[in-house]
Amino acid sequence: MEYQKENPETIKAMFGSIAKQYDRTNGALSLQLHRRWNRSLIKKVQNAHCNKILDLCCGTGEIAFGILKNSEKPYEAFLLDFCPEMLSYAKQKANWLDLKRHQLHYLQADAQQIPLSSDSVDYVTIAYGIRNIKDPLKCAKESFRVLRNGGVISILELTQPENVLLRLGHTLYLKTVVPLLGKLLTSNRDAYSYLQNSIKTFVPPKDLEKVLQLSGFQHISRQSLTGGIATIISGTKHRV
Repeated sequence: MEYQKENPETIKAMFGSIAKQYDRTNGALSLQLHRRWNRSLIKKVQNAHCNKILDLCCGTGEIAFGILKNSEKPYEAFLLDFCPEMLSYAKQKANWLDLKRHQLHYLQADAQQIPLSSDSVDYVTIAYGIRNIKDPLKCAKESFRVLRNGGVISILELTQPENVLLRLGHTLYLKTVVPLLGKLLTSNRDAYSYLQNSIKTFVPPKDLEKVLQLSGFQHISRQSLTGGIATIISGTKHRV
């Protein structure tokens, strides 16, 4: 299957141009619902009682820092993104937060070629990033490789609602409001036009579940959020 038609360098440049505006604009575009979705993913990781996490397509660090900042136990966290501007801003945010009890590592790299050794992390998260990866299957296989036995991957992604009326309203919102707000709130309207199109054309959650299955993950689960506007897909690595 062809998941991504845009040039990766074009995507990198688009996200780089909006790095400092990314959090504020996402809040406006999602009507702050993304905070609730993020908390659902963060809670999954915190309840897993893990210590070493990898946040792929980490952006400005919202997920990783959300896991770390309210935790009394120390984590070792790897934040990976292909966009240097996003990582740079994530480092600034980390300095504003009290995260000294945690070990932070920043990796500018491709999520399809993770620069970590096999069986080295307990939990992998990907929030709003899998649709920007050229080959999600390759990314999932790499995640499987770096996870320890019993480790978990959770993918949080924007999706299309299954309810017909909700989907109609969702599509209208993406076509009209998202590009307009993107133009008003950021310096790059194309970045949010891309967001609109990528959500409409990306594979549905059931196909993403299959990607995890093909990568070797077991106990695949799906958590629908806000009527399916967002979805968390999780899988566990079990190896004999």
